[in-house]
Formats: sequence, structure tokens, C-alpha cells
Amino acid sequence: MPETLDRCQACRGRLADNSICPRCGCDFSLARQAIEQAEGRLQHALRALAVGDRELARSQVDASLAMHRQRLAQAIKEFLDSGYMESGHAGHTSWPQGDLQAEGGPDGIRQGDCLNPVSAVQPT
Repeated sequence: MPETLDRCQACRGRLADNSICPRCGCDFSLARQAIEQAEGRLQHALRALAVGDRELARSQVDASLAMHRQRLAQAIKEFLDSGYMESGHAGHTSWPQGDLQAEGGPDGIRQGDCLNPVSAVQPT
């Protein structure tokens, strides 16, 4: 199944925003609902990974992949299965200074200090 469901799997007709194919009448509402739920589980997995909860992230990625095989979810599962963070590689100090997380909160960061100048940081 493709990353997004924009064509009918039976007749290749365009689905647009409809869950029912206008050409052949196939109903894809359950498939679209599964894709949305898989994306929600994947977002939850990313948040869990960001705070260091690898077990929760792994279970959420597995649940996401059970509903929809997204490339991002597969890559995150491979990352989690590799044990990269558990092997001590994530703590190395060879990253450029600009890639390190700020010591303080986001209020102390100026726009010019950001790696991504279009980010939502308030200018000081």
C-alpha cells in the first residue's frame, strides 16, 4: 500500500478527499482510518523516543506498522532494533556545537543562533 491513499487500489481512479471511489464504488474509509491511526501511533512513538522511553517507542512503532507500513516507521524500528543509543554511541561529543541542545529553555535562544532560521523562535 502506498504512503498515502490517493488512488483506488481496484481501478486506479482518483480518490481525492472521498473515501469511496467515484469510478468503481470501492469503500476505503476503514483503510484511511487505519492510516490515520498508524500516523498517530508513530507520532506517539517519536515523542516517546524524544524523552528516552525506548520501550514505549518500540511498542508504538510496532502498533503503527501493524496498521500501515510507512517507511518512516520502518526506519525508526530499524533504529530502535540496532541498539544505537544503548551502545553508547549517542553520547559521543563529536557533533558540531550548533547541533547540541540548548542548555536553557527556548526563551534564551536568538533567531541568529538557530540552525533553522525559519523556526518559530521569537527574536530578542
